Amino acid sequence: MIPRRPAAPEPPKHVIAEYRHRTQTVTCVCGWQGSSAQVDSRPSEWSGHVAANRTSSTHR
Repeated sequence: MIPRRPAAPEPPKHVIAEYRHRTQTVTCVCGWQGSSAQVDSRPSEWSGHVAANRTSSTHR
């Protein structure tokens, strides 16, 4: 039998650890903090953080 290679560890997910509604601030599980408010129809800081840290499962 051919031994299987161990699976590569999954990259950390960027999900909300804490959300403060009144101030519209977000804390990510990675420690990043920023705004979840959209200004002038532009994406929020949170959307930018998630997009910047998004990994594609098709690129390995």
